Amino acid sequence: MAFSPRGSTSRWAAGLALVAVFAVSGCGSSTGTVTGTVKRKDGTVLKGGNVAFITSKGQSISSPIGEDGKYTVEKVPVGDAKITVETETLNPARKMGGRKYSPPPSASGSTYTPPDPTAQAKRYVPIDPKFGEQGTTPLTYTVKGGNQTFEITVDPHPGVQGEKR
Repeated sequence: MAFSPRGSTSRWAAGLALVAVFAVSGCGSSTGTVTGTVKRKDGTVLKGGNVAFITSKGQSISSPIGEDGKYTVEKVPVGDAKITVETETLNPARKMGGRKYSPPPSASGSTYTPPDPTAQAKRYVPIDPKFGEQGTTPLTYTVKGGNQTFEITVDPHPGVQGEKR
């Protein structure tokens, strides 16, 4: 079998072209990190709650909303996603069904301390409940590989329009 530099060069060029195709197509960037702020249409910043990105395959990746309204959802698969936003976990009027949860002490002897209801109540900003359900939320976003920003705007709760906190 004779050595042909031409054959080597063409194989090397084909390999390089394949690498270039993978680099351009974003191979390795199959997830994205989405950051932003959540506000109501009246400009009120949400001071707590949760944001979730639900992929077309039904996977849900969520993040808490900070007191400044900011969120960061990491490792969201690339593609179209529905977005849900909920603040009801902070609602002081929310009923827990009369149950009190007391988990057993950990191995280190520490115990669970529930969040302070007064502090939670101060962070509660009511929003339209349609944003909290996958079947009713109108929010969508196409996630790309890498870091990106998406500002979320939701409607106030129908019973508290015009209120600014």
